[in-house]
Amino acid sequence: MKLLSGQRAFVVQRVSALVLLAYVAVAATRLAVGPPTTLSAWQAWSAQPLGAVVLLLAAAALMLHAWVGTRDVLLDYVRHLPLRLVMLAAAALGLVALAAWSAFIVVSHAL
Repeated sequence: MKLLSGQRAFVVQRVSALVLLAYVAVAATRLAVGPPTTLSAWQAWSAQPLGAVVLLLAAAALMLHAWVGTRDVLLDYVRHLPLRLVMLAAAALGLVALAAWSAFIVVSHAL
């Protein structure tokens, strides 16, 4: 558990938050001032290499951000060690499954 503890967890949480903030700010600005977006236009953008990389980066930042937050809450509030380990493992498996699913969708759509 030393991998993302203390200052490392703090830095990962803040950097992932900045990546997500940038993604949401650009997307919101594009939707607010750009021409109307259709599903086919969004699919065409996400199929391009740059669009796929941006989506994968946002998904990775979201998973890291969720992991650090969930882990910190579980470490702070779940005192029973076996239950804490089960909950941490469930959270990790869930986030890994979501990350794999996101990557599969983006990569299969980009190919």
